[in-house]
Order: sequence, then structure tokens, then C-alpha cells
Amino acid sequence: MNSEQKKEGLSPSSPKHPGLTAAANERFKVGETVFRRLPQRYIINESGDGRNLTCLEAPNISVHVEAGLTVSASTAHKSPPGTIYLDGVAACEPFMDLEKQIYNFDHHEGCLRPFTLSTCEQVLIMILKGLDLRGRDWRIFANEPDLDTVLAIWLLFNHIRVGRKDSDGLRRLYALVRLEGIIDAHGLEMAGLSAFSPDLLNKTKKLIDYLRAEEVNLKKNGVWEETDYLEYTSLILHKIDRIIYKSGDFDDFKELKELARAEISDHRIAVVVDAELGIYELEPYLNRIYGENLGIAILKKGEGIYTLRRMDPFMPVGLNNVYQKLNSIDPDVSCRKDSRQWGGSDDIGGSPRGMPTKLTPKEIVQACHDAFQKTSFVYHTIRFFYGLYLLGIILGAAFICRFFVLSNLSIVGTDRIHLIFKSNLLFFVSLLFFTILILVIISREEWRQFGVRKPTGKDWWLILPIVILAAFARGVYVPQRFFSILGPGSILIYMMVIIPLASELLFRCLVYGILAKGASTQNCRSGWFFSYPMVSSAFLYAAFIAYLEFFPNIQGDALSLKAIFSCLFAATAFGIAQGFVRERSQSVFPGILFHSAAVGIFVVWNFIY
Repeated sequence: MNSEQKKEGLSPSSPKHPGLTAAANERFKVGETVFRRLPQRYIINESGDGRNLTCLEAPNISVHVEAGLTVSASTAHKSPPGTIYLDGVAACEPFMDLEKQIYNFDHHEGCLRPFTLSTCEQVLIMILKGLDLRGRDWRIFANEPDLDTVLAIWLLFNHIRVGRKDSDGLRRLYALVRLEGIIDAHGLEMAGLSAFSPDLLNKTKKLIDYLRAEEVNLKKNGVWEETDYLEYTSLILHKIDRIIYKSGDFDDFKELKELARAEISDHRIAVVVDAELGIYELEPYLNRIYGENLGIAILKKGEGIYTLRRMDPFMPVGLNNVYQKLNSIDPDVSCRKDSRQWGGSDDIGGSPRGMPTKLTPKEIVQACHDAFQKTSFVYHTIRFFYGLYLLGIILGAAFICRFFVLSNLSIVGTDRIHLIFKSNLLFFVSLLFFTILILVIISREEWRQFGVRKPTGKDWWLILPIVILAAFARGVYVPQRFFSILGPGSILIYMMVIIPLASELLFRCLVYGILAKGASTQNCRSGWFFSYPMVSSAFLYAAFIAYLEFFPNIQGDALSLKAIFSCLFAATAFGIAQGFVRERSQSVFPGILFHSAAVGIFVVWNFIY
């Protein structure tokens, strides 16, 4: 592959795909028309959804072309908002769900072909009537890149330029779409229906032949089904560019790559882009691409170096709130007053000076999203019951594992093993396993939300005495009745490792992380206050400890309300203290350390006295 082909992102002709050749960048002619060098704007990306095609001027639109792809009518109507089906993918009539923003541009299923327009004509009319795709992410699905479909994709990618109706090539575009639409829907013999003059009809036919040359060659050689459809689509899109545009049409073109985006509020979005221009130079171009929806523009200036710009001065939240969120999640931002942090004015700022951030573009836009959220009581209630639901699943699974083993304990052996199992060792091991399993499933790699990160600050050490006092008041679970049968090694592993690890991961990692989403919490730079996630997770922890302490004796006479309330009070105090440690350190690991230390001191005290 030569350097020009690499630059255009195209594959050279090969024995496997004869006829799929890269378009040359120098001047070339089709009939009497001369075409000049234009920028390659169509890029093939790899994402979690697989390979897709995007345009540098419409980074919110991704195209997926999969041979034979079809979806049922019910699936199409239930698709996620921002879905567009082209030319036969959806097995139903053409439709426009304006409320959900789902479109099916088609002239196959459920249509009388003499009475309908082709796919590319449907798309063109919608764009000329004002279709604007800048407000959200869009996913376009096609199952074969014939010219009708590729023209529709080109129109969707170029809807801003086409919608402005100020290009000299628009007449040529209209003629190309109209003639291809007639041929695709009604056959070549109906080309005269266009009513073009003989000269225009002849020129437009030559353009269609030029655009279909690769397709014809690939089908002639019997390798059309083996063709990389995305590379082929990229090639034809670029050829259409060179038919419609002149070099001067791209004088204002800036090569920009969108790295991440998130909706923040009122249909406003935050976008991270990579470009070689400064944020002020880039601003008009960003406004043209994203329109009024762009709330915060984030420019990546180098590895780990970002500039933030508030594009809409009337947004209810400024960048200062965003800086606070970013500083709370950035693992390299310390809590010293003279440390380098995210900051700047309420309108423009950036990452810590001289210290590249390790935050990813996705984490940065997520912080922007979180800074703008005003969560309601209903939202917090839903999150609480969601956390309670997962807590019930984990506890239920752990109890089932414990019951199953105890019911079959006769095959295991000695009384000592029996007593170890009765002391809830297996229960806490199962609790630890299922907690980690659920964390892996729901975290979606957002580990910082659940406190799986390096601790920040140091003021959380002030809480250690309170944690120890609450532990001595029986705010932690310590099965004292088994001290005499467990050796030092068993005590160390069971009481000082497994119990603290399982308890903290369940309540201060999983449950707290679920409750903290959208809630106001502390960090090492904020004031001290009681947060909703801290208090709620402490109450759940207290109920858990009281159950472990008193359920085995529920049928006996030893229970007293005073003992139960005393346990609940101590466990709640311990949970709140550990909540302060979790929030001030932004990590679950100091809480595990404090829990283990408190239990260790309690066990040593009991052995001595």
C-alpha cells in the first residue's frame, strides 16, 4: 500500500478484491468534468459495537454495513432513539417516528414500487425539509452498499452542507440522486422519466457509471460478497465528494476527531475532540458541526492535556462545578493546597498544568455530565431500592451456599471444621465472592465510582479512633464464642481479613457506589458533612450486623431490646465513621484497613482481658 492509499484509508487492489482500487488524489476527468484533490473525511473506527464508518464533519453519526442484515418490523419500531435503517434492513414499510427519532428509509417491504421514491431520494427530501442530525448520536444500518444506499449515507453525513443549499455542486447532486433513484426503483429503461436534457442525462449516466465501476467489477469477478463493505463505502463516499465539491468548498475544513461525548442537560452535550488548532480557532468550526447543542467543548492538546471551554454562557452550571468533579476523580490530583489541579475561570480552563492527567476522554465527559445533574428524591429512592435489591441477592446467595454445605457437612469431617463453618466462615467467603462478581458485572469498568482507586488526602486518619471505639461497642461482627477453638492463623485470616474485606466491599464499595451516583458527597477538599450515601449504607450495614448477632438466638430467652438497640447504635456509628473514611479518601481500601485494625485490636483486647 503506498503512502497516498494509507492516507486515504483505502485498500489497494488485490487478487481477493479485484476492482476495489483507491481513487487517485490528483486531477481526473469523467466526461468533460474535472475533479481535484479533496480531504479524506471518512474514517473506519473500531468500537464496542464493532467496526463502523464515521465522517470527520459528522462525528455523531456512525454507519454499520453488514451483509444480509435484517430486523423485524416490531424490532425496528422498538429501536433505541437515534436509529436509522436504510434500503431493506427493516422488514417493514418506510416510517418516521419523530418522537423517538427512529427512521426507516426504504422502498422494498410494504411498498408499491411504482408509487414510492428510492432510499437516497427519501433522505434528500428529508434533509431539504430541515432534517438536522446534530442533536444526538445516530446509528445507521445498511445491509449492502449499492449506489442507492451509499448516496443515502453520503447525504446523511453531509446533511449540514446539503441543508445550507449553497454549494455549486448541488444541482449535480440533485441530478445524480434523481437519476439513480429512478434507475434503482424503476429500472434503467425508465431513465427518461427524469426529463433531463440529452446532454445532462448523458453526463449524469457517466457519473453513475464512474461511481458503480468498482461494484460492477467486483460482481463480475464474483467477489462482491467477500468485499470489505466499509472500505468500499468509504471509497465511494470519497468519489461522491469529488463529484459534488470543489477544493474551495473545504477551505474551512479542519481535521477533527471526536474522542467522547455525553449529554449534560437540556439537550446540551459535552464533547472531547482532538485537533491541531487552539480552542478559540476551533470554536466556529465546532459550532457549525454541533450547532446549539454544544455546551462544553474539551480540546485534547497533547497526551493527558486538555482545555475546557463553556460554549453556552447561559447554561445553569459553569465549569467550576466540573473542575470539582474532575479533581475528585483524578487519581493524580492531591489534596494539598498548593497542588496542581483542574481549574480556571467559569468559562475556560483545563487540566493540571505540567501534570498530564490519566483520566480518559470518556471519564472527562462523564464528570461534565455528573456536574450538571440535579437528582430528585424519586431518583435517589430508585437507586436505594436498586442497591437493596442487589444486597438481597448477594446475602441470599451466601446464605444458600452456607445452608447447602452445612446440610451435607457429615461428609467433611471433624467437629473443629463443623464449628468453623458454624461460625459463618463459609458465609463470609460466599459473601465476598458474590460481591466481587456483582461489582464486575455492574461496574462497566467505572471502578472509581465504587472506590477501587488509590486513596487521596490524609484527613481521614482522624476517623480511626472513632472507628475503634464503635468496634469496641460491638459495631462490628466478631464471633467471640469461637475464640477458644480457632488458632491464631484462623483468627488472622477469618476475623481480620475475610470479615472486614467482605463487609467493606459489600457496603462501602458496592452499596455506597450505587447510592452515590448523582448524590452530593464529600472529598478531601470539601467541608465535612453527612451525605445521603454515607448514612443510608450505614443503616443497611447496622441491620446486617444486628441480624448476624441476634438471629441465632431469636428463639431463646437471651434477647433484649436494650441489647438490640445498643448493637444497632454502635453499628450505625461504625458505618457512618467508615462512610467518612470512604468519602474523604475517595477509596474503599482505607476503610478495609481501619475495619481490620479495629477488629484486630478488639480481638487482642479480649485475649488479654
